[in-house]
Amino acid sequence: MNAYLYLLLYFLTILFAYYVFRIVVRKDYKEKGELSNYATFLEFLIFAIHANLSYTFLSAPYPAIPPLPENLLQKIVGLTIFIIGIFITIWAMSGLGFKKALGQDTQKLNRYGFYQYVRNPQIIAYGIAISGVAILWFSFYAVGWVLLYAIIAHMMVVTEEEHLLRIYKEDYEEYCEDVPRYIPGF
Repeated sequence: MNAYLYLLLYFLTILFAYYVFRIVVRKDYKEKGELSNYATFLEFLIFAIHANLSYTFLSAPYPAIPPLPENLLQKIVGLTIFIIGIFITIWAMSGLGFKKALGQDTQKLNRYGFYQYVRNPQIIAYGIAISGVAILWFSFYAVGWVLLYAIIAHMMVVTEEEHLLRIYKEDYEEYCEDVPRYIPGF
């Protein structure tokens, strides 16, 4: 992979994520109180783009999965971290519910399950999963791919927090004081 092309793709992805989360999604939340079909599509698209950018460092043609590394420890650690991350992501999202995840169910603030320990467990868990991928096929590019996810996810989280503060007001402020955004215990 050409380093300049890699940096260009990642920069364009950050710009597109900014447009999606800080302009389109933010506007929907302010004006409609929920996401439009267009904003929902763009959210899915930005994460699909991110997932497919893994092919900037994977040693297989799109959409093939490259062979696992020969190093047994790397293989075990990478796969274990990936599987744990995917499992927790699904578990956290199931506890939240699809309608709530799309800003369509605002009846009650969710402070249960993983959400009593951290405000964005699905974001953390998916970050863990993609870190497993980066360990399996480790490179400078893979580390950049994980950092790109952190930037994109943070833009989404900040936009969602603005929306939740408008809806739940003091309840959400109290929740933010009690529960950390990303790392439990901090």
